[in-house]
Amino acid sequence: MNDPHLKQSILSRTGRASALVLGALALSAGCATSQGPGAEAAPTAGAGASAGGSAAAEPARTNLLKASDFDDNKSLPWTTSFTAPGAGSAEVKNGAYCVTVTNKGANNWDAQFRHREMVIQKGHSYTVQYKAWASSPTKARPKVGMSGPPYEEYWSDTVVLGTSPKTYTGKFSMAKADDPTAELAFHIGGEMASAKEPFEVCIDDIRLDDPEFKSAAAETAAAAPKIAVNQVGYLPGAVKIASVSNAATAPLAWELLDGSGKSVSRGQTRVFGKDGASGDNVHLIDFTAFNAPGEGYVLKVGDEKSFPFDIGAGIYHKLKYDALAYFYHNRSGIEIKMPYAGKPELARPAGHPQDKSTRCLQGSGCDYALDASRGWYDAGDHGKYVVNGGISVWTLLDWYERTKHLGASSADFADGKLNIPEGKNGVPDILDEARWELEFLMGMQVPEGKPLAGMVHHKMHDDAWTGLGTAPHEDKMTRSLHKPSTAATLNVAATAAQCARVWKTVDAAFSARCLKSAERAWAAAKQNPALYAPPGGDKGGGPYDDTDVKDDFYWAAAELFVTTGKPEYKQYLQASPLNARFPTEVDGVASSMNWKVTDALGQISLAIVPGNVDAAWQQQLRNRIVKAADQYLAIAEKEGYRTLVQRTPAGKYEWGSNSFVLNNMVVVALAHDFTKQQKYLDGVVLGMDYLLGRNPLGQSYVTGYGDKPLQNPHHRFWSHQANSKYPSAPPGAVSGGPNSSLQDPHVQSAGLKGCVAQRCFVDHIEAWSVNEITINWNAPFAWVTGFLDEKAKK
Repeated sequence: MNDPHLKQSILSRTGRASALVLGALALSAGCATSQGPGAEAAPTAGAGASAGGSAAAEPARTNLLKASDFDDNKSLPWTTSFTAPGAGSAEVKNGAYCVTVTNKGANNWDAQFRHREMVIQKGHSYTVQYKAWASSPTKARPKVGMSGPPYEEYWSDTVVLGTSPKTYTGKFSMAKADDPTAELAFHIGGEMASAKEPFEVCIDDIRLDDPEFKSAAAETAAAAPKIAVNQVGYLPGAVKIASVSNAATAPLAWELLDGSGKSVSRGQTRVFGKDGASGDNVHLIDFTAFNAPGEGYVLKVGDEKSFPFDIGAGIYHKLKYDALAYFYHNRSGIEIKMPYAGKPELARPAGHPQDKSTRCLQGSGCDYALDASRGWYDAGDHGKYVVNGGISVWTLLDWYERTKHLGASSADFADGKLNIPEGKNGVPDILDEARWELEFLMGMQVPEGKPLAGMVHHKMHDDAWTGLGTAPHEDKMTRSLHKPSTAATLNVAATAAQCARVWKTVDAAFSARCLKSAERAWAAAKQNPALYAPPGGDKGGGPYDDTDVKDDFYWAAAELFVTTGKPEYKQYLQASPLNARFPTEVDGVASSMNWKVTDALGQISLAIVPGNVDAAWQQQLRNRIVKAADQYLAIAEKEGYRTLVQRTPAGKYEWGSNSFVLNNMVVVALAHDFTKQQKYLDGVVLGMDYLLGRNPLGQSYVTGYGDKPLQNPHHRFWSHQANSKYPSAPPGAVSGGPNSSLQDPHVQSAGLKGCVAQRCFVDHIEAWSVNEITINWNAPFAWVTGFLDEKAKK
């Protein structure tokens, strides 16, 4: 897998038993299956080879488990966890939850399945009962205990599973303090597993009963309205489209109701027909002609109504600041405090102060320590990666340069406009935020006098995975520098060159330091043009591997030329085959850029910044960007939910599909800057509509915005869903969104197998393959919200 966010066994570390701490265990006397570790549980009376006997004896309301049988073909919240080299998969088969182990790993916890989302309470007594069997005889180790360090256990057992279903029981009393994030897990790997791979373990009729527990009535999620709208609202003077899921083959009557319920506009839908990306039959409502500002508008078709929305010029004004606040919240090495945190629960001590002296990973070939403090945490974990930081900081600086040379909203990002500690220091706040990352990026450069001087270390992160419910200051894991790479070096060459020109009139000394770092990096990369990050996941971090760096060389040369005007960089650009076109395909997706494919970034800088690029060349580049924008508008015309990304030839949405929408929106927005044509502004609006709810799930993919906002992104600190002591995410974070490949155990257990592309999503903290948040996704989100807010003011 090439996506760095596919951090293998990303959650496995939260189920690992680092020590068999049984201090809380108080097994009930007289239990027929009173076991200690290593003892086989006796089958209960009546249990045998038949699967017909039910294990349910107590009333269902005393059962803590949310899934006890699997007759509905779903298994959530049961999920698997495999720690490399452990590997396998799970599925519901004939009403049982079955886990296939293809590699049992070295430790018993390297292959496991588990149920979380329950509380084990002090002084309560519990009964465990389940039916289990295997494809060939093997051992299993069920346990109830902590889901994270120090992995204390309240009950455990070791059982020998045969090939016929048997029912097993166990009892314990809880002597420790309440555990609000406990898990029931089955370890089936390592030397304990006697079966030869591949083997299968199945469970059914499983219960964890507490006589004092009274389960709440099951909550049924409300179905999304059949009329999908941008739940934040629409801009006067721009396109206004809603999508309706309806199988009718003839147009339908629609009404627009104001906040009082009065009909203020009406018309007929346009039949779009079958939409491949959603599986829906779609109609379109076009109410572009209605521009009266107001709140609480609702669209109505028959008895169906949309979520309410506003029409107004200020709908994105706060959102653009919330999108940028994401970066302050995810700063490393600084206390996040009030009033800048927004809410007291989002404040925290400085994270990872030890990064100021980060040593090289053992065996990486270097023997020194660097100051790798500052910077932004990459995504849901606490790693910091140069190649993802590069495109992220470039995007913020590109927005600054775009507003300076093409836009009209620079004042909105000036000193004192963002809620950050550096306010009122005489420097535009957006530059203060970007500098926090730039200091980290340049700090990763190999010092003079050391092997590979001038090259840049690829990444730094924990030496092993941490669990959900970990604030940065609580992470005590050793953190290390990883080997330098050509890609990381060129990212620093590019962004430091960009820094040099941006800060030239702001802070001349910092500008000079940036240029020196950029030119050192360029020279080092030329000497080491094929030093690649290794593929595959490291413990504690993703690989971000890239073995084609021609695009990175182009990007770095472009930024250096725009900044210095030196002929050597211009000659490199004009000799590159990448100079002949503006890219519109990234790893099989119709898009222009991501962290791995970066030559478009260089061309955008060449197209925006005046001075060293001659007018004819700059116009040629702008024309190519406009042509790419036309391709993205053509995609939207073929989509029932009018988004700017299409399925791959295999019919899929890839990891971070929303990021491709966002990056395509940036290209379309630039086309509007270059041409002033309304269709490009409308194209950006269409992309934002999709992200804020005009999609088949009726899901706003942004925290804090819409009637159905994103609530549970995958994040170590914003982990309230996993552990109530931690806060929920602040407003303004955008999710990666639908992903057909469903790589994490949670979505694999959610009944999404075979999902249609736009429906491959669930808003859950453990659904990291569809619901992660990252700096390189929030950066273009901040860019496009700033663009739309600027255009609304004209």
